[in-house]
Amino acid sequence: MNTQRDINLTFISSKGFDVFTVDGLNKALHWLQTADADNLMYGEPSGDEFDIMVGEMRRPMLIASVEQAIAQL
Repeated sequence: MNTQRDINLTFISSKGFDVFTVDGLNKALHWLQTADADNLMYGEPSGDEFDIMVGEMRRPMLIASVEQAIAQL
């Protein structure tokens, strides 16, 4: 059964980050904190206002998933 955290880590992995190492997770955490919200969606950034709004809503959930994964390593 996939938890929301697993789904979030799969997304982060799809963006090129190693979600199985502290170094990779720290890099992902920095990216999540600084990335344009449009990049926090699947696929290429579209510039669509709705995607940007949803990306901003996703940001804290993605960060929390990475922080939980770091704490468990």
